[in-house]
Amino acid sequence: MLVQQPVSAGESPVSASGAASRRQVVMASIGPSHSAIHPTSPTLLAPNSQSRAATHPSFPATLRDSPHDSPSLPTASTSTSPFPRPIPDTRRLPLPRADLDPSSLRSPSSSISTSTNPPSGFLPPQLSFASPTPSPTEVYETLGGGGVYALIGARLWLGANQLATLVDREQRRTDGSGGDLPRRLEKELEGYGRDMWVWNEGKGTRMTRARIRYEGDVRLYQHIVKAPYRPLSSLLHTPLALAEYLHVSPPYAPEDLHGLLVELDAQNDLGDGSNRPWRPKIVFEPTPPSCHAGQKEWLEKILGGIEVLSPNHEELLSFYSIPPIPPNDPALLRTIEHLIAHLLSLGVGPDGSGAVVVRCGRMGSVVGTREGGVRWVPAYWAGQDEGRVKDVTGAGNSFLGGYIAGLSLSSGDPYEAALYATVSASFVVEQFGLPVLNPEAERGSEPGSSKGEEQGDRGAHERWNGDSPWNRLDALRGRLGAT
Repeated sequence: MLVQQPVSAGESPVSASGAASRRQVVMASIGPSHSAIHPTSPTLLAPNSQSRAATHPSFPATLRDSPHDSPSLPTASTSTSPFPRPIPDTRRLPLPRADLDPSSLRSPSSSISTSTNPPSGFLPPQLSFASPTPSPTEVYETLGGGGVYALIGARLWLGANQLATLVDREQRRTDGSGGDLPRRLEKELEGYGRDMWVWNEGKGTRMTRARIRYEGDVRLYQHIVKAPYRPLSSLLHTPLALAEYLHVSPPYAPEDLHGLLVELDAQNDLGDGSNRPWRPKIVFEPTPPSCHAGQKEWLEKILGGIEVLSPNHEELLSFYSIPPIPPNDPALLRTIEHLIAHLLSLGVGPDGSGAVVVRCGRMGSVVGTREGGVRWVPAYWAGQDEGRVKDVTGAGNSFLGGYIAGLSLSSGDPYEAALYATVSASFVVEQFGLPVLNPEAERGSEPGSSKGEEQGDRGAHERWNGDSPWNRLDALRGRLGAT
């Protein structure tokens, strides 16, 4: 299997091991990088659209991403309905009691479920298609995937040579023809910085591919080429190895991550002097279909081996078989905070100093640590600015990429990192697809190549969607009264 950095005509391929020896990667992601097929006239998510019913009768059950997915999850939609009760701009509170049984935190007014199956979680999953793959004349193709969006979220703050992810693709012929990734999409990726993308080519290797369609505020999703599970051994001789932070996202379930942690420990225990030990700070974003009670034990088992756990609020409730709670129910915030306290009481991180970061859509996000308690951060686009939100695809992934960049730039401050994360998500939701790195940005000939950008130097601004991430960070701090 060939793993190399992308090269231009006339250049020599750069081996992954050689690239790894020349740069220190701050963040690596083993989330998928995929091309997504959309209808030619996509319906974008409208911020003021009304919530759909919990089930969509014209589509079959949930498409499963992982062998550890629940067999009995009810089919549901991802709601984008507005939240009637605004969340305070910022709250810093002591942790609530962690000795409560999480399953006792259900709100009597919110035990709504359309499932007749035994309670195994109440996850709002993506829906699959009943119809066949459309013809190319009916669709267009865009970039996506947890790995791509996470790296873009970090790329807003860090240089391209500080980031890395593997991108599978079909090997091209010797004359450069063939392959399963359109040239225009490859050029789009390289426009963010060629160092970020480590091409994984080989016989039978294909880029992860998905078909996506929106009906109102319901996202319909179908795998065409499923995302691979990458064992640790597949990373060791690539630029991803020895990264300071490792972003683990779908298709990984808690049980899958446990396997990676075991493999990592075994590799580090070899102690033969031929390999440097790798102890990445893991930021875990569990795959949505695995967020059910059957994976709860695995979730709690892996907490000590990760730096950050980040489900969204619906996924967090689903791990503990708590039905969805309406956003205007005061029990929702209380339940989220109690579950965070419960997880922190078990110990997140090797020394218990890790964080639980829950992404809550329009409510913003909440960060909890043992030392600092819980703190809420509002979504960037709120109130009269909600109309700036066009499409929420990839918002959670980019949030975590921004969070990792924020940790790196703030000396590991979990609360400050949430501000960077919020700004990253604000750029991703402004349009359908990835944000635009403006060509007039003040940078070197290669995106992310300037020394200033590598160090997060505000004097070396790049502009995204015509705006500066640093300006938005200042604006968010101003809203929160932060200094």
